[in-house]
Amino acid sequence: MRRRNLTTTTRHVVGAAGLGCLLGLWAWASGRQPAYVLPSPADTWRALVSMAGAGTLWGPLAVTVWRAALGLGLACLIGVAWGSLSAASRLFDAFTRSWLSLLMAVPPIVIVVIGMLALGPTAGVVLLVVVLVSVPLITTSTRDAIGQVDPDLLEMAHAFGRGPVWRGRHVIGPAVVPPVLSAITVAAGQSVRVCVMAELLSTSTGLGARMQMARTAINTDQVFAMAAVLAVLSLLVELVVLAPVRSRVNRTQRAAEPVPAA
Repeated sequence: MRRRNLTTTTRHVVGAAGLGCLLGLWAWASGRQPAYVLPSPADTWRALVSMAGAGTLWGPLAVTVWRAALGLGLACLIGVAWGSLSAASRLFDAFTRSWLSLLMAVPPIVIVVIGMLALGPTAGVVLLVVVLVSVPLITTSTRDAIGQVDPDLLEMAHAFGRGPVWRGRHVIGPAVVPPVLSAITVAAGQSVRVCVMAELLSTSTGLGARMQMARTAINTDQVFAMAAVLAVLSLLVELVVLAPVRSRVNRTQRAAEPVPAA
C-alpha cells in the first residue's frame, strides 16, 4: 500500500496537534501526582521564566553548547584523519579496527567514570566523553566513503595527468563529503545530550550540573524546565542546522547520480 505524501502545511498542523496532545496528557498526569514528582506544564513554565530572569539558565546553557560544539569539532578532526588513514592503509585499518569496536561498545557512563578517575571532576571529562562517543561514527563513515570511491574514475584522472589535489577535489570529495556530513549531523544531534549527561555527573558548571543541583534541592519544576530547554534546543538544531545540511547532501547525491541511458 502506497502512502500518500503530506503537504508541508498538513505536517505542521498534525505536528502541532501531536504536541498539544502531549501537553494535555502531561497536564492530566501532573494533576494526579505531587508537584515534586511531576510538575505541571504551568509550574514548569513559571520555573523557566524565573530561572531566565534570575540569570541562572542562559549562562549554564551557553557553557554546555560551547563544550558540545568544541567536542564535536575535535571529534571531526580526529575522525576524518583516522578514517582517511584507515582507507589508505589496510594494515592501519586492521590494527585500529578493534579500537573503534571497543569505543562503540563502551557505554558513555563508563567513559565518564574512567575520565573522572583520570582527570578528576573537570570539564575535560565532558570533552572526553563527547569526543569518544562521536569519533567512531565519523571515522567509520569516512573510511567506508573513501573505500567506495570508484577506482576507475581515479585511474582515468591519473591517466589524464591530474594531480592528487585535482583528484581529491573533483573525484574523492564529491563521493566522500555527503556520507561524512550525514555522520556529522547525527553526531551533532547526540553531542548535546551526551554533554549534559557528563556534566551532571562530573562537573559543577554547565546545564547538566545545574540540573543536578536542582534535583538535589528537589526543585523538580526547574529540572523539567531545563529538560524542556534542551528539547527545544535539539529541535532548533534539527530544523536550523541538520535538516538543511541533509537536504543539501541529498541534492548533491542526486546531482552526482548518472543519468540513465534512453
